[in-house]
Amino acid sequence: MATRTEQILAAALALPQGRGYRFDPAPRSPTDPTNPRDPVHDGVSRTLTFRGEVVARAPSDGATFCCGVTFEAWFDAGVPDGATPEELRAALTDWFCPTMGHDGVVTALVSRGWGRRVSLAEARPGDLCQFWRSTSLAAPSGHSVVFLGHRDGRLRYWSSQRATGGVGVHEEVVGPGWAVHVVRPS
Repeated sequence: MATRTEQILAAALALPQGRGYRFDPAPRSPTDPTNPRDPVHDGVSRTLTFRGEVVARAPSDGATFCCGVTFEAWFDAGVPDGATPEELRAALTDWFCPTMGHDGVVTALVSRGWGRRVSLAEARPGDLCQFWRSTSLAAPSGHSVVFLGHRDGRLRYWSSQRATGGVGVHEEVVGPGWAVHVVRPS
């Protein structure tokens, strides 16, 4: 039987590649620590429902962004036993890092008993990761990803980003001052 991380990795790689990247959050002031969400869609490639209720909204054109597709891969790998639509929507809110520098998916899963925090050195393909290149309120830069590997200072991951025109595999050098948060879903 496949491990949870193997199931997430398989679910991620089964999602359609490319299809566009779009994240249009509501504007915020440069001193506001709130990490705004896109008011139109949740970044998933298709609307996700659970027990007949919408958990995450997709746009009509299929464009995605990082928090949405990583949530979708986790969701597609199987919702935890006993979860409710309300809990899933609350987890999605945490996943979206409500404030700059928030650990996103780590809090979303660990606080609900659906995963455990691991270090970057312990991470394995299929773990979920939230990293912040910068938490400067004037120019924040973070990303939600499915971890693929970390070697020689380079982080390889699957997500949705401009560099791949939507869903795809990307790699970048981990810069000084980065904050990297990893969770192993259970």
